[in-house]
Parts: sequence; C-alpha cells; structure tokens
Amino acid sequence: MDNTTEMEIKLSASKEGLKKLLDSSLLKAAMVPDSLQEKELENYYYDTASYKLFHEGIAYRIRKSDAGYIATIKTDDASQGGFSERKEYNVAVEEASPTLEGFAELGFEIDLKKLLAEEELQVLFKVLVKRQIRLLQITPETLLEMAIDNGNIIVGKKKEKIEEIEFEIVKGTKGDLFEFVAALAAEIPLFIEPRSKFKRGIDLLSNGGDYADIEENGVKIDRTGNVETEFKKLIYYDIGVILEAQNALRDTAGLEDADRILLNRVKRLRAVVNFIKPLIEQQDYEYFHNLLVEIVSPLQQLYVLKRFMRQWDKVYKKTGTILKNNVLTERLEERRLEIMQTIKDQVEGGLYARGMFKMLAWTENSHWQGAEFIQLEQFSLCRFRDWHKKLLAFEFTNEMLEEETAREMRKIIEVMVMVRRSIKIGTLDKQTFAYMKDLYRHLKILNFDIYGHKDILAFLHGSNSRVLYRDAGLLIGWRLSEMPGAWRAVQKSWSRLLSALKNKGKE
Repeated sequence: MDNTTEMEIKLSASKEGLKKLLDSSLLKAAMVPDSLQEKELENYYYDTASYKLFHEGIAYRIRKSDAGYIATIKTDDASQGGFSERKEYNVAVEEASPTLEGFAELGFEIDLKKLLAEEELQVLFKVLVKRQIRLLQITPETLLEMAIDNGNIIVGKKKEKIEEIEFEIVKGTKGDLFEFVAALAAEIPLFIEPRSKFKRGIDLLSNGGDYADIEENGVKIDRTGNVETEFKKLIYYDIGVILEAQNALRDTAGLEDADRILLNRVKRLRAVVNFIKPLIEQQDYEYFHNLLVEIVSPLQQLYVLKRFMRQWDKVYKKTGTILKNNVLTERLEERRLEIMQTIKDQVEGGLYARGMFKMLAWTENSHWQGAEFIQLEQFSLCRFRDWHKKLLAFEFTNEMLEEETAREMRKIIEVMVMVRRSIKIGTLDKQTFAYMKDLYRHLKILNFDIYGHKDILAFLHGSNSRVLYRDAGLLIGWRLSEMPGAWRAVQKSWSRLLSALKNKGKE
C-alpha cells in the first residue's frame, strides 16, 4: 500500500453497541499497548463558488490539531459497503489558509491553478470532532488505526451530529480488515456509514439541492475482462448496496418495508453466487448460498404475506357486509409482526453485517478455479447456455404446472434475469429477454397468488375459530377462481419464449 492511498471502513453503532465494542475481548486482544490517544480536531472544507473541486471528485480540507495545520486533498473515493479506497495528499501549512502548492510533488496529477481558473477557494463548512484513537494489530501482517469520532458538521446555523467508527489500514490487507469487522459484527450490531464527512457536509450545505447526491451509476463491467476480476467487482457492488440498504432496517418503518428495500438486492447476489458456482470451491459456494438463503427467507415470507393481505382485502371488500368479522386480517397482521421481528433479530444479531463482510474478505482472499485465462463474456455465454438447457428441459402440456415445478422454473429464470441485468451479457437479444422477464412475472403470480394453499392453511394451526377457517376457505376459493387465467398467461409467455430460445439454438 503506497503512502498516498487511504483505505478505511466507516461504521456506526448505537451507544450501547459502542460500549460493547470497547468491551469486546476481540478488540482488547488486538489493541497495541499504550496506543490510546484523544484529539480535538477542527476541519474546514473548501471549494469555489461554482463547486469546481466537487465536480472533479476532489475534497479540499484544512485540519487544525495540536500538531498544527495540514492541508489535505482527497480524490473521489471508490466506496462500497462502507469501505473506501482513495488517494490522499497532505501538505503542512502555517495557518487555516488554502494553498495550491506542494501537492504535485506528492504525485497529485491535476493542475489546481488551471482547474480553478482564478476562482478563489472559500470555506464551505466546518467539522468539529473529538477523536479517540487506538492501534489494533489484528494479524501479524495487518495494523489498523481505529478512530471513534464524536462531533458536528456545521453549516451556518445548521448542524449534523457525527458518531462514527473508522478502521483505517496502516499496513496490511483489506481481507484481514474485512475478517476482523465480520468477527466484530458477530458480537455487536454494526452498520456502515456510506458517506464521507465531506459528502455529508455537501448534503447539509445544499439542503437536498443540486449537489446533495452523486448519482449511483452501478458498477462498470468489462465484457472482455477476466471473469474473476469482473464478477468480484459485481459482488463488491452488490454487497455495498445490501449493507447500505440494511441501515433502513434500524427503525420500525424500515422493517415494515424490508422486503421492498432488500429482497431483490439479496436475490441478485444469490443469483451471482449460483452463476459462478463452477469457478469456486464447493464449501465456499455452500457457505454463501446458505447464508443468502437464510437472509432471503423472512424477506420472501414478508413479501408473500403482503400479497396475501392485498388479495384478502379484495375478497373481504366484496363480501364484508355478509362476513362482518374480519378474523383473517387480524391473523395476517400477527404473522406480519412475527416476520418483522425475525428480520430485526437477524439485523441486531449481526447476520447481515457478519455475512457481508465475511463475503468481502473471501472476495479479497480467494482465487477461483481455472479462472486465470477466461474472459467474462466467454464464461457467461457458456453458463447462459447451461441455464437455457435447464429451462428447455421443462415439459409443458395443456395441464397446469405442478406447484413444485412452477417454483423450480421460476428459480432458474430468476438467476438468468438477475445476472443478465447485472452484466448485460447473454445469448438473449432484447426481445427474447423481454419474453423471459414476462414469463418470470407470470410465474411469480402463479407461485405467490394462485398456489401456496399450504401457506394459507398454516394460519389455521392452533386455532379452532370457525370464522378463521371460513375466511381461509374464501381466500383459497378466490385463488382457485383466478387459476385458469394465471395459467393461460404462463402458457402464452412460455410459448413465445420457447420459440425464441429454439430459434437462437439454430443460429
């Protein structure tokens, strides 16, 4: 690691979580004796009136501490999952007055004078923090600086509280850092802080205006690049999205919407793991596949339950004047709260953070079997052909698909749809891909809105309420009445896709 590269993870925890962190035997065992320091830091961030530095992905800061003043330039960070890797250039100055000199000698390649074009740098906002620092020797090779920051970002009369935990690599590897954070997350609920102090200050300054957010463009994939390199980029990106989305589950409103926020994101990562199975060790595949299934399961249950509730609401509105009592709605609501509690327990128990950081460590440390000389496009086309064959193995007759068959078919298409959306490679042209997405949609309707009678009957367990049994029977009856239409839609979608796939096979 060169001395101009800053690599760190920003995390947050509750006050109780922070206390547990400082009491952690894992942390205490890693702490370098007599390394505890406390500092008070004043940070001033600068830019021009037209935000020229911001638009170039540059942050300019002057920091005042007991050691004096340091002017720092940081480049726009490549940040995923709370982890950032960026260039940092430091020049000592005599006072809190910005300079353009000295950075080029450190390797900064942009001509600041030319970029600013006579515009002056001015203070945008300041950040005042009390910082507590510890050094952690987490492996013989890797030394971290742990900083706990408490303070405020101040823009005029506006303030935003800072409570952050940073782990910065002094020397060593990202893989060791991720393994360490994963181990901590198994003991303490940890959440990522996806924004730097600079970006948080810009958000506060603009108050949601033009500079509040940098648009997320996803991850750039090189079709001709090495399959391991490119898929690892995708895994990094997906994990970052999941960890950032997990922050929404810290309150009840987020938990109520957990399926919408996270389900497809986790499914996409699971689809990638299934897709790259031939390249990775069987034990690695099983560990991460099972982890993602464990995360997906209650999210999927919540998603399906909400579909139940919407269906029952339709049925009840048509028959409510006769039924009067609405017992099934009460039971469905009880089940919704049970599932939300399961998701909350997963989050607070560290399942998400532990699992995702464990996966990041694996991504850093693993070397895939036979991947050295394989291009992403070459591997992907081969794998899509394999999945096409699996799909074409299904036999359709005029009889309705069995529930299990429909489920297996949906799972196969789910992998193909989600992976192709991510890498934009495949043997499918746009029209064929549209047919596949259409079939996927109709299979979901068949699986979740028509089948699943066992799931409805499960609500009756432990109850002898005749009203509840009556309501469940009405819902199942409504589903049965919708079955012919749903099946016809699946047949029509399948017929179009099958024709397109067979034509592709002849080319």
